[in-house]
Amino acid sequence: MTTRSKLAAAALGATAAAGAPALVAATTYIVRPGDTLSEIAVRHGTTVHALVQANGLHDANLIRVGQLLHIPDTSVGLPGYIAGHPDTETYTVRAGDGLFKIARAYGVDPTALARANGIGVNAMLARGAVLHVPGRLARANALLTHTAQEVGVDAKLVRAVAWMESGWQQNVVSPTGAVGIMQIEPYTGEWISRYLAGRTLDLHVAADNVLAGCLLLHHLLQIHNGDVDAALAAYYQGDSSIARHGLYDDTKQYQHVVGSLMRHE
Repeated sequence: MTTRSKLAAAALGATAAAGAPALVAATTYIVRPGDTLSEIAVRHGTTVHALVQANGLHDANLIRVGQLLHIPDTSVGLPGYIAGHPDTETYTVRAGDGLFKIARAYGVDPTALARANGIGVNAMLARGAVLHVPGRLARANALLTHTAQEVGVDAKLVRAVAWMESGWQQNVVSPTGAVGIMQIEPYTGEWISRYLAGRTLDLHVAADNVLAGCLLLHHLLQIHNGDVDAALAAYYQGDSSIARHGLYDDTKQYQHVVGSLMRHE
């Protein structure tokens, strides 16, 4: 883990009253083989409950291939501390890509994607061109929230740690090699894969990265008897370092800022 002074300063200056950016979501989605409602929700930056309500479903586990789902235009509630941050990510066009294909993959409305890039919905895309895709924060929020609930960790804690670590950016790599949204060191990822996940996790894949972070937080909370500050210190500095040197000043700052973020939800 590394010091996150810029994120800390921004977090401490945030207010819960600030308005969250709106998500422009895809209006419809056709269920494909292997889809689950939870995966569809995460992909589109919404919740299973919102999908159930929007489509009048009686059982969240019963969807069929080819079924047309209406995707709500609103996302799960975004924490107040993210207000004012860019809600876009970039995508580099590959051979064979079209705007509708990219929009479907990201779960955004094709018109919104075209508008965000100043092009028409039927425009030809040149290989290597960089597109700005709206809705990054909502999708990250949905993934963090869903995974935290699946693992059994407070979603507010997971969201706050992820914001402090990376600003909810999967492409971040620290100078020490920590990877992704949850900033997991590769050797820590290997330990989590072996002892907590029961399978190999790819830290460069957002879903696996978030799962690794959630599993680690769950483990640290267990061994520290639910003490959130102790778990945060261990996540940031490591228990062995704490035993040798005590809490560093930046570790105390980390605890303080994450706690502040949780209160600003």
